[in-house]
Amino acid sequence: MLRFNGYSLLLVLALLAIPSCMNEDLSNSTYYESAWCVVQGRGSQISFVTDNKDILKPDESLDSIRFKAGDRYRLLYIPMGNQSNYSTVSGAKLVKISGEPQPVLVEEVMPHAAFTGALNDPIWLNDQPFFGGGFLNFDFQFRSSNPHIKHGIHLLQDSLVNRKLYLRFGHHANGDVTGSLAYALASFPTTGLKNASDADSLIILMRNDISYHSYRLALKDTL
Repeated sequence: MLRFNGYSLLLVLALLAIPSCMNEDLSNSTYYESAWCVVQGRGSQISFVTDNKDILKPDESLDSIRFKAGDRYRLLYIPMGNQSNYSTVSGAKLVKISGEPQPVLVEEVMPHAAFTGALNDPIWLNDQPFFGGGFLNFDFQFRSSNPHIKHGIHLLQDSLVNRKLYLRFGHHANGDVTGSLAYALASFPTTGLKNASDADSLIILMRNDISYHSYRLALKDTL
């Protein structure tokens, strides 16, 4: 027969209590999700359509002057359950937006031969480019010391060689090349890619302050 002294019994009870405490802490923790989205609706009916076609309805009304239908953002949010009982937006999910939605610059892919500007200023990717929502998406940084100077961000299409479609992702700082790092997002509609059906991959070239880097993305089942 197993026997416990007073100390052993207290130790066993303490160990048995640990899982319940851990479960309670986990159940009380906040769960965040992130998504790239497009705005739809206006006024109290503003919602966000994610690249996965989910509809997110904020739990608070948003400024329809700032958030316009068709604009693109990346959201950090907390899921709050099914929205069917709270909104006339059918099938929407109720969410609480955390922090400021990050605006996404949306630009068209340009043929390299038609581009007359410069893309020689450094830029750094925070992650690899990826497809989503009918866009080729970039999360990046550049240096900026003056918020009033507009920086040019472009994606240029170059040659199709051996079923590889070459592009150049670049940055023109308009002379504003010092200062702290600024974070930004950009999306380019994949409908702007020419001859994509003849390619099996994309080769994206970009330049930081030291050297050029290239990224390869498979095209199969993505466009």
